[in-house]
Amino acid sequence: MSAACWARTRGVGISLGDDCVVEAGLYVTAGTKVALPDGRVVKGKELSGSNGLLLRRNSQTGAVEAVPRTGTGIELNADLHAN
Repeated sequence: MSAACWARTRGVGISLGDDCVVEAGLYVTAGTKVALPDGRVVKGKELSGSNGLLLRRNSQTGAVEAVPRTGTGIELNADLHAN
């Protein structure tokens, strides 16, 4: 998994590419069904190596979704991490 993939307190059982974010509490495995913006549903393993994704759980349907992530990199909030 790329160092640019932020997956703390979540789990990823596939190899994601750069600039991916996984929602807190979400675990994505090779067999997880993931809804894409175009309406297709794929297994997590089909996303292996993908860059620039936000993986989240839809709070109304419970479906795991992969949506394009805009922006690059991850920045920590300096005020929250001052200790």
